[in-house]
Amino acid sequence: MTRARHEHQIKINDYTLGGGNTFDAAMNRVVSRWRGLDWFTDEQIAEIRAEMIEREWFRHKLNRENRKRLASKERAA
Repeated sequence: MTRARHEHQIKINDYTLGGGNTFDAAMNRVVSRWRGLDWFTDEQIAEIRAEMIEREWFRHKLNRENRKRLASKERAA
């Protein structure tokens, strides 16, 4: 019951206190305080890694497309 209440409060505060920034900041502080990721399960570590790779690839692809679009506009001008 306590975990469910805590999770609910985290979700509510994450949306009402400025989006994902508050959760991300809190998570970064907790991870640095625990000096590692030992408290995550192996499955969670794999999921975190996959999510980071997916987001980085998307960011890379978007930046590449933006550079191409900018270069084509400069050539057209």
